[in-house]
Amino acid sequence: MKSAFTLLLVLGAAGASQLGCSDDAATPDDGEGGSSSSSGAVASGGSTTTGSGGGGGSPSSTSASTTAASTTAASTTSASSTSASTTAASTTGSGTGGAGGEEPLGDEIPMEIPTPTNGAGEIRTQTTVLKNAANGGQDVYDFNNQKIGVNNTADCDDGEGQKTVFEVEHGVTVKNLIIAGGLPAGNGIVCKGDCTLDHVYWEDVCEDAATNSKDGATMRINSSIALHSADKIFQHNAKGGSTTIVTNSYIADFGKLWRSCGDCTANGGPRNLILDNVRVDKVKTTVAGANQNYGDTVTITNLYVKGGYNERDDKPKICQEYRAVTDHMGESEKLHGGASQWNTATCHVSKSDIKSW
Repeated sequence: MKSAFTLLLVLGAAGASQLGCSDDAATPDDGEGGSSSSSGAVASGGSTTTGSGGGGGSPSSTSASTTAASTTAASTTSASSTSASTTAASTTGSGTGGAGGEEPLGDEIPMEIPTPTNGAGEIRTQTTVLKNAANGGQDVYDFNNQKIGVNNTADCDDGEGQKTVFEVEHGVTVKNLIIAGGLPAGNGIVCKGDCTLDHVYWEDVCEDAATNSKDGATMRINSSIALHSADKIFQHNAKGGSTTIVTNSYIADFGKLWRSCGDCTANGGPRNLILDNVRVDKVKTTVAGANQNYGDTVTITNLYVKGGYNERDDKPKICQEYRAVTDHMGESEKLHGGASQWNTATCHVSKSDIKSW
């Protein structure tokens, strides 16, 4: 099987981060309230961070327990081979679309979050900046399945404004990291350029799991798990042909897996999503929401839906098209009555690529 992940992407990294972005309105679609998580804070552990980041030892931390590994590549053994304390959510259902009972092909999809190697985890006091080698850091940070959060004070129900756990500079790869669930999950990971998040696990998403924020950049998520979000999992604010790629991953109990910003300051596009060999479960709104008027594209192959896609009821929604707005001038609106779109200029998705597990 040829994965969409093997597509050659030639992208220019330019422009500034998009700030002040919200989704379609103050609250997500289908009556869901805020981009919140239901869990409370995990127990604090370890030391605090300086907030400035750096390479060598523990990124922005004085604790030896949070030391990031060297730049040599680590094993990409699936998390399912490790004993787990957090088990992925599962539901039953009866879908009428897709090929029933098929198993995902290609690389193994992790289905359980590994047991943290630092016990109850570490809640840092400030955002940790992971600097690249050119700026005195390193290009690969391997956290050896440590669980880390941030002392976030903004409630998850507020929708925006939570503290970011990790800010990742251009060219950096983050591996084998568990983002603590609930309030300490904050705004998760923000990529400030090209980045790769490999075997990263979000226990319970607060605002967003990860955000693509640099115009022209590519954010890659591989062999990862993200659980429990009332709204978005992956937020895409960057413009200028920027791309988010999600492969070999498990995403469950969420509003939208990916959303192109519906109302950013100086909003625009195009923004692109490539989704391949991904399992989803308990989709509340849609897998992907793209802005037709800004030239966004969504390419989905080998999507495995728990219980299958119900074609008669169009559940879950797979790819929805929107008309976005800019600078809070009105609200983003769903097109085509919100129905899933197939093989359009925006939604490069075929029903044959939506399968059941």
